[in-house]
Amino acid sequence: MDIEEMLDRLGSVIGSPPAGGVVPVPWELGPEMMGFQLPADYRAFVDRYGMVSISNELHIYAPSAAPSSHIGEPPGFEGFLYNTTDPYGYCAMLAQAYQGGDYDECPYPLFPAEGGLLKWGNNYNSDHFFWLMRGPDPDRWPVAAKFDAMMMWDVFEGGFLEFVLAAVTEQYPYHGAVLPGGMTPVGDGRGYRPRGDWSKQL
Repeated sequence: MDIEEMLDRLGSVIGSPPAGGVVPVPWELGPEMMGFQLPADYRAFVDRYGMVSISNELHIYAPSAAPSSHIGEPPGFEGFLYNTTDPYGYCAMLAQAYQGGDYDECPYPLFPAEGGLLKWGNNYNSDHFFWLMRGPDPDRWPVAAKFDAMMMWDVFEGGFLEFVLAAVTEQYPYHGAVLPGGMTPVGDGRGYRPRGDWSKQL
């Protein structure tokens, strides 16, 4: 399936995009602001849905120029990276574990290290979802999932959109960890709540 087909299939599960659409991210600024571009399937998802919480559980981040409610988090692309680089956040603990040789806790370096983890989401079970930035082509980055309660990592050898689609359709082996309770309507007949876009955070 190509990106549009995957988005259409995802929409049949989680519902249509927000009424009136979302303010798209100026992705052309990504390489200048971050030094690289984010995967095309992720960019297409964000331009259709924005930031969302699927089933009130799986929280998918996106760059936003609007101020965050989290103290110290900068706006824009820098704010998106801050989900990984926050010196006092969960990822800082993972980075420390990796640097200390505790590869059971974290077997990979974190961005900005070459081939590192870059976080794009989490859920209320304290599970965290990343790209594993292997190689220069972002469209080939697999998804790495840290399942906190199960004390394990899983690498999904597919992209962001393939991973989300597999989770919501229960084709991913650990879908019950990604979305405890499965897909449930959360309002307006949709299976997600909008959380904002480039212009606002909700």
